Amino acid sequence: MLLRIGCPMRVQPRRACRTSMPYFRKPPMVFWSFPFLLFLSGCDAAPECDSFETRNAVLKTVSDDHKNALVEYAAKNSTMAKSSDASSEAEKSKQQPSYVLGEKIVTTSTSKDKRTLKCSSSISATVGDTKASKEVNFTVQQSDGKITVSVDPFQF
Repeated sequence: MLLRIGCPMRVQPRRACRTSMPYFRKPPMVFWSFPFLLFLSGCDAAPECDSFETRNAVLKTVSDDHKNALVEYAAKNSTMAKSSDASSEAEKSKQQPSYVLGEKIVTTSTSKDKRTLKCSSSISATVGDTKASKEVNFTVQQSDGKITVSVDPFQF
């Protein structure tokens, strides 16, 4: 039975009387803030193998290493490198290696605290008309809110 505040037991119009349920009228702020706090606690930026930042970091690391074996192999087998008139600027720009990281990146292992991931993917280097592909292994690590990527050297 609901208690009516300010209404005697005699019959009055319903609008004149209010029902009193003080604990169910308006939910306390805690009920609204708890899901928000739960959402924020799940927003810890855990590292991912297949994120935009990770892909860019892997490509930058590999492209900055001008002595990597993948590019040396592609350059050595390129017909552009064998031609005698390779001194023109257009042909030199074609000899610059371009890199493509594979679409599929696999997480091979995860640390217990889920802050360090070991990942694997394929990478291709194109020099002139020659394309060389190789599997690349790299590590993604998060510490102090920063994500660092280190690429294992190529092994042939």
